[in-house]
Amino acid sequence: MLRVELCAAEPGMKLALPVRNPHSLEKILLKRGFELDAVTITKLEQFGIGQIWVHCSSLNMLEKFFNDDIITAQCQIAMKVAQTFDILEEQVNVKIPYRSYRQSIRELIQHLVENPNAAMFLGDLAGVGRDALISHSANVTYLSLLMGLKLEGYLVRQRKRINPAIAKQVTDLGVGSMLHDVGVAKLPEGAYIRFLETGDELDPEWRLHPALGYEMVRGHIEPSAATIVMNHHQRFDGTGYAGQDTPAMEGERIHVFARIVGLADQFDRMLHPPNCPTRPTVAVLGELLGTDLCKKFDPHVARALLSVVPPYPPGSRVRLSDGRVGICVDHTPADPCRPSVQIIDNFDDIDLDNDEPAHIVELYEEDEDLFVTDCEGTDVSNLNFSQPSIMQEMKGLILKRKGRVGLL
Repeated sequence: MLRVELCAAEPGMKLALPVRNPHSLEKILLKRGFELDAVTITKLEQFGIGQIWVHCSSLNMLEKFFNDDIITAQCQIAMKVAQTFDILEEQVNVKIPYRSYRQSIRELIQHLVENPNAAMFLGDLAGVGRDALISHSANVTYLSLLMGLKLEGYLVRQRKRINPAIAKQVTDLGVGSMLHDVGVAKLPEGAYIRFLETGDELDPEWRLHPALGYEMVRGHIEPSAATIVMNHHQRFDGTGYAGQDTPAMEGERIHVFARIVGLADQFDRMLHPPNCPTRPTVAVLGELLGTDLCKKFDPHVARALLSVVPPYPPGSRVRLSDGRVGICVDHTPADPCRPSVQIIDNFDDIDLDNDEPAHIVELYEEDEDLFVTDCEGTDVSNLNFSQPSIMQEMKGLILKRKGRVGLL
């Protein structure tokens, strides 16, 4: 399968992933396997579709990373978040359908567990990026669940007072992450718009949203989920905030669920800065691993983020330092900036039906003078980071345990 810009789509191409209506995510415009024609391509342009995934025989190995059920479940989460904010804007005394949230989260978890290879953050596959708040909430929920599943053993160790079988469950992590920014709906007028324009975390009105959200959900959802809403801006080093007159917490005093959502929230905010294009994932991860910023987050949680968020996601078009171009077909959590790359002779003239054995470069096995210099048209030659110390203990597990839930 190959991602192509719609402007480069041609009649005869077959869809490798369904195409959803970006204005109504529950509706599928075209199913997997549909063969494009000129009329259909024009209609997709009218819907505002920018990219599609098409069948490519030589890149069939990518299919393991893309699962229709997971994408559908992500859409369901996004729609429920959108409905909640719509209700909050229209009503004063509102009854939020928390039970429905739990069911949606359980369904997504089930699909992730059943499809571990697809349990990875590959960007906005569900097409929910039309509204900043909805997109952010959906991304944070998905990222938090991915990390929570990787941290199964750590969750048990951190939640010693409850039964291990319950401690490792992440349904309440998902519910809390869905609602982590619900307090934004109760902010003074203009405060959220101002934050989107400036990204100013010091704005005193913006800092009210954790406490406002907590008051809305307290008593309606499990305490472990409610603490996410209150404490997702608390930081491991003692910095951070949780609302007016609420003292800062540090380290393991912050519930592990809030630590997970806090990092997911920070990552997505940095990936999609206000009024700016989406940044390269490798740039955001590199900054998060920097000495000063990394101290703000639990190192176990940071390790989980690197395991589920590839700097160069499978399917990305890259150029190597020797001039060759190719498609990322796998990633290596223990050495994340050195993915597996299938070499392509010419991006503009790929034979979609060619099923001959491909030449794959395993960068983690190559000399360091061979590396990724460009990803999706962006110069990343100075953004690659070396193997993080938090991942060093994973040496030797690169291939054997790749993709398994509960790795960390």
